[in-house]
Amino acid sequence: MNTVNSINQNGHSVCRAGEENYTTFRPVHRSNTVFYQYDYRTKKGELFSTVAPTLEQCREKRDKWLQKKNFARLFPSTLKRIQDNKRLTKSEMGYQIGNVEPCHVVAISWDFFSRDEIVSTFNQMFGTEIK
Repeated sequence: MNTVNSINQNGHSVCRAGEENYTTFRPVHRSNTVFYQYDYRTKKGELFSTVAPTLEQCREKRDKWLQKKNFARLFPSTLKRIQDNKRLTKSEMGYQIGNVEPCHVVAISWDFFSRDEIVSTFNQMFGTEIK
């Protein structure tokens, strides 16, 4: 790997909380192919690292990782309603978003947003398909 633009220092990621870092490299065994080394650190300090042929693929992997983590944090009653295909209210979704990301604008003032905006944010954060 090219260490001139490395995202690691002494074998540890230098990615700061709430940010992403990435760099490209050419593996020795596939010198004609470019890969991305990608790090993302949550605001709580959890690190996600991956390697993929494109930056978009790295970010897709990150989003799936975040959705899986967020989905696991849903309240059991909310999870049951989703599994039973029951409609969630704006306040339920806003509260769940706040449970995962307390500073998210939808969580703070969900009553000022349309239901569609909250549903979109909820689906993005939890990987659901609520309508």
